[in-house]
Amino acid sequence: MDEYFLPPHVHCCRRGTAFVFLDLKQDDYSMVAGPAAAALSALIDAKAPSHTHELRELEQAGLLTRDSTAGRRLVTTETDVALEPLLDLDTTAVSARPWDYWNFLLACTTAKARLRWQRIENTVGAVAKRKARHSNHQTPDVERARQLTAVFQQLRSLFPANRLCLFDSLALLEFLARYDIYPTWVFAVRLEPWGAHCWIQEGPFAFNEDVEQTASYTPIMAV
Repeated sequence: MDEYFLPPHVHCCRRGTAFVFLDLKQDDYSMVAGPAAAALSALIDAKAPSHTHELRELEQAGLLTRDSTAGRRLVTTETDVALEPLLDLDTTAVSARPWDYWNFLLACTTAKARLRWQRIENTVGAVAKRKARHSNHQTPDVERARQLTAVFQQLRSLFPANRLCLFDSLALLEFLARYDIYPTWVFAVRLEPWGAHCWIQEGPFAFNEDVEQTASYTPIMAV
């Protein structure tokens, strides 16, 4: 039986009987169902797949590889489920300081430039490498993260960019990094209706999304 691996730029999740792949190199999502999904399930469950032709097609599409040196174990993304909102906008009162304005402007400008001029693969890679450099940091102080996220949300209207999950999540990551806080960037999908989404979380706390909304998605990549 051929052994298959995930290329470094590919992530996947299982939703019901289907699989969804995120190809960062192509900046594209692909859903796999039917015999190909059955073959993937067999591989993940360490069984002999009966639809090897479909697996070869996935390999030709760049979503799988048989080169163990160029890939990683074929597993679906697993991450903690956010159960609580970090912010209570009715009770979280903050006052932005002068340097918060400066850090906010730099964070938003950096996020906008990266999304406009860089490939998403490079942007995600830069965020992952920065977080890895600070992997010896302790889990972020929740109260400090709450106050800073509230500051970001308070200042958000000052930056002229549409409120899209990709920009807002990346800008919040850049802002928090300036205070040595490195939470997780979660990308997720749903099938009916189809949707792709992302948000910031740490442990049980969703920083910039409602937990009822996050619960309707399946994580496909956590950075």
